[in-house]
Amino acid sequence: MDAEKTGTIFILVGLFVYGIHPVVVEFGGSLMAPLLFASIAALIAGIVALIVALKANSSFMKEIPRSDQLRLIMAGVLGTFLAFTCLFLGLQFTSSNNAAVILRAELAFALLFGYLFLGETISWRQAGAMMLMLIGVLLVVTTTQLITVGIGDFLLLITPIAWAAGHTFAKPTLKHIAPCTVVAYRNLVGGALLLSLAAGFIWIGAPPILTPNILVILGIIIVEAIVILLAHSLWYAGISRINLGKATALIAPAPLVTFLISALVFRILPTPWQLIGAALVILATTLLSREVSLRRPTEPEPL
Repeated sequence: MDAEKTGTIFILVGLFVYGIHPVVVEFGGSLMAPLLFASIAALIAGIVALIVALKANSSFMKEIPRSDQLRLIMAGVLGTFLAFTCLFLGLQFTSSNNAAVILRAELAFALLFGYLFLGETISWRQAGAMMLMLIGVLLVVTTTQLITVGIGDFLLLITPIAWAAGHTFAKPTLKHIAPCTVVAYRNLVGGALLLSLAAGFIWIGAPPILTPNILVILGIIIVEAIVILLAHSLWYAGISRINLGKATALIAPAPLVTFLISALVFRILPTPWQLIGAALVILATTLLSREVSLRRPTEPEPL
């Protein structure tokens, strides 16, 4: 199987993991301080990825050039620390509807950064499929209620920018560094910074634990760590083979997966508009998965 097909499969499998993630995050955030929850899970995922990387290559640190180490650190600072901080803080001041719409802006920033820094481009057919997908996602996640704009929405807008920037820093390293190493760097750096910030909030009086059931807390932390590890591993295995823009477009229907899971759990029947949106997303994903990642003839110097 060629790299294009393999990368597409990795991203499509990751789509379902990313779809599960918000459900786990929402449940975990109801049991303990959200930033503390995210930091511990990220650190566990990073440690597991580090163990895998060390077993695969005993010269783990020495063989990574300093320039790549700096890129991986930036991926952790931007893609995990900054993104998670703005996501969790922003959700305190805005609605889930707003968040679902704003976070889809990652596709636009991924296309922009891929074009500017990674030498990627996109065909008109890919652009059409992406537009169709975004329309479908918006039909699923939006309602007829008035959506107001506030500070929480501006914080949330930083999240997709940080995600796209983090991926842009990480992708050039995947040419000669295994995805498990990238996952280890991103989560250890981001998790450590998140833990420091969470400790600061706890120091000024924020409650770290919201339930006395320690076993449930440990269980959801482990589940979150597994989800992070799987999601990041599949993502980096995918973007090492296909364009960042195409991968981000293929992952865009993740809110639809989340919606379907919630609908099954709470037995909520979808509206006709949501069914139409789901059909558009499925059609767009099918069309996009058949397109080949394109690059410009002259590749610019990556970040």
